[in-house]
Amino acid sequence: MLGVEMGSTNQGHEYFTAEKKYLSAQTLEDKIEGLKEMIQMSKKHKSTEKMVAELKTRLKKFMEKAEKNSSVGKGKKGIRKEGFQVILVGLTNSGKSLLLSRLTNASPVVSSSPFTTHEPNIGTMYYEGVYAQIVDLPAVLGKDFDMSILHTADLILIVAEKLEDISLFEKVLERCRGKRLLLINKTDLLGYDALRRLEAQLKSKRSDFVLVSALTGEGINLLKRRIFEAMNIIRVYMKEPGKSPSSQPVVLSVGGTVFDVAESIYKGFSKIIVETKLTGPSGKFANQRVGMNHILKDRDVLEFKTR
Repeated sequence: MLGVEMGSTNQGHEYFTAEKKYLSAQTLEDKIEGLKEMIQMSKKHKSTEKMVAELKTRLKKFMEKAEKNSSVGKGKKGIRKEGFQVILVGLTNSGKSLLLSRLTNASPVVSSSPFTTHEPNIGTMYYEGVYAQIVDLPAVLGKDFDMSILHTADLILIVAEKLEDISLFEKVLERCRGKRLLLINKTDLLGYDALRRLEAQLKSKRSDFVLVSALTGEGINLLKRRIFEAMNIIRVYMKEPGKSPSSQPVVLSVGGTVFDVAESIYKGFSKIIVETKLTGPSGKFANQRVGMNHILKDRDVLEFKTR
């Protein structure tokens, strides 16, 4: 396995390449594709029978989940949640669509005309090895706004040009469970003194905020960092013996353990690991031997040896 000294299973290069694809996948479709390639490229002999069986079981569950997902949320505004979900909420002409294009790979229609966005637009943000789904909703108070989508959100980005705007739709957000972050957009229209006064006012209210300009890109990198921090995750990198760590991490919630990483490879994999070496923030020194219950930290590197 990736980051694993396989012992008697003796997998080839093609298998490790497929496994890297699987471990770095952050969408259900990519995980399915990675598992299919792992099964196809796995050498078939007695010592790999259990491993291949576990991979097939996981593949079956993922495919059943994908089929279930495809049967729901097919309406005009249906959105299938993929991983960590961020929602952009604001009044018309607040600059949400331009923000979406700055943050993600999406290319929404950007216009100065009011109520241009009639359906949710979806993009994927990639930042420091992890992905987030970002959804730009039609303007609050408009006829196309769909309140139901907010209930699935992990983070709500409240987009406004000025503080007074927020009071117009604050009640819409009252029952939302996700975290919130206030974005004051179009700061390029403010002079230095006005910007400093606004910042002082927000701090006095103890608001959790970021000042941005979707037009110039000012504050966008800080915003990406704040979204990343809101995910409350850690990244763990796998390492094969004698090689550099993988470029794509295994993503876990804060508090994740060595056991969680092992089981993310396939269910039951932790049972055949005989040694784990760790280098990183949670260790005392490089190549420290740790157990399955060791709590990991962001940017730890693991190397597994199996029987």
